[in-house]
Amino acid sequence: MQFLEDTMQCDCQTKVAEKLAEHVKAKLPEGFKDFDAKLQGYGFTLTGNQMSSPLMIGYQGEVWVPKKDPTKGMKRQKIDTFVTANLCPFCGKAAKPDDDKEAA
Repeated sequence: MQFLEDTMQCDCQTKVAEKLAEHVKAKLPEGFKDFDAKLQGYGFTLTGNQMSSPLMIGYQGEVWVPKKDPTKGMKRQKIDTFVTANLCPFCGKAAKPDDDKEAA
């Protein structure tokens, strides 16, 4: 399986994460340790034999739906899905690599 590190066709994910870390660390008290923070919203997808890491925007909620036997009332059902971005939200470059580009 190939992992496409530059799936978003840009390095915005890395740059933004680094800048946010710098910003947050600057506001922490002197002597802090074990800093561990990551950008949220990126996930892994599999397409054929390639794994990529696009921006994924979560969509969650709940709804009431009829039970299998509608005479028995309603039940709560969770909504938990996501949308993947086709373009980088920071620079606008394509999220997917060119077909002719080989993964390292």
